[in-house]
Amino acid sequence: MKPFLLPLALFVVSAPLLAADLPASIAAQLPMGYVPMLFRAGPRIEDHRQSMLVVVHRPGDSAANPSPRPLLVFEGQANGGYRLSARNDTVVLRADQGGQCDPFDDGEDGLAVKGRFFTVQNAVACGAHWTDFITFRYDLERRTWLFDNEILTFSDPLNGAPDKIKMTHASRANPVRFETWRRMP
Repeated sequence: MKPFLLPLALFVVSAPLLAADLPASIAAQLPMGYVPMLFRAGPRIEDHRQSMLVVVHRPGDSAANPSPRPLLVFEGQANGGYRLSARNDTVVLRADQGGQCDPFDDGEDGLAVKGRFFTVQNAVACGAHWTDFITFRYDLERRTWLFDNEILTFSDPLNGAPDKIKMTHASRANPVRFETWRRMP
């Protein structure tokens, strides 16, 4: 086999296995017409229950044919299954929202988890570089997912423009739930 075909063959064989690894109780709750794009174990919540973060999209999703990419948060239940606890259709950017690159699929890891926090990592490094990292946390008192912060970075190394950073922190007095979070204009 040609050396460059082996990685391609492994990818083609392994891509469907990723979706097959999704717990059945989660797969049964995916929105109709959507398939898993990325999923990962999320933060542990009360009683040490596991959460799962699942990004879904429509088959054929591309910059030419962009699909919404809902992020679904599932919470482990006492019976071993999972319950959909939150959904946000705008936090993961679409394939056509990054210029010449896909801001979710071409950049960072997509989702990062640490402690009770998870971060959605939208990023582009095609000419001008930018990142849009949005972090949410599990609030034990309210028993829900809340916005924590957003960090936007911009740099244009080819044109020597100065780097820019914009940070937005959550208001503790007026918390924003994961499902209602939207980008500021």
